[in-house]
Amino acid sequence: MKTDDLINVLSTDLPVTSSRRLDRRLLLCLIPAGLLVLVAVGLWLGFRPDLLPAMRGPTFWAKAAYAAVMTAAGFWLLARLGRPGARVREPLILLGLTLAMAAGLALFELFAMPMPERMPAVMGDSARVCAPNIALLSALAAPLVFWAARAFAPTRPMLAGAAAGLLTGGLATTLYGLHCPEHTAAFVAVWYTLGMIVAVIGGAVIGRFAFRW
Repeated sequence: MKTDDLINVLSTDLPVTSSRRLDRRLLLCLIPAGLLVLVAVGLWLGFRPDLLPAMRGPTFWAKAAYAAVMTAAGFWLLARLGRPGARVREPLILLGLTLAMAAGLALFELFAMPMPERMPAVMGDSARVCAPNIALLSALAAPLVFWAARAFAPTRPMLAGAAAGLLTGGLATTLYGLHCPEHTAAFVAVWYTLGMIVAVIGGAVIGRFAFRW
């Protein structure tokens, strides 16, 4: 019998365990993880010089809201995957709706612009470094998140790793907004999302081994 088959057999009739312990463990690990990413943003990238004025406008908070919801989706998905028998449909729906909304806003913005302005709106001034920066910041938070989730029993290691990557990627993206001055929905939908996708892929690869039974 293959290992995956054995895991499925062992977990088939397990009751859905309480989420309190896992949620608490993950929440507690996010505090030092967030502080680590925050320090890295401040010392490595630097906070945007117009941060305080930017925080008085809607764009800053719209970017933060998108990244924060992605973080919440990753947290919810990882918490569910950490308990054999728990449903993952709801967090996946949240993830899909969030991505669809970001894409819809970006397309609406682009179609409302004159043609010559569309490509600059997508590329901004930092397209080349945005996704790599998010991925690197996510990598700083990843060890703490994987350590917190390692004590539990995900039956789908790669999917659990991808969820952990989404969690760290969303956290990194949220705090990256303290540095990034880009303001178009198109830029955020493409490059912020790409940075989180890199974190998700990396998390899936790590999860295949870190969460192996």
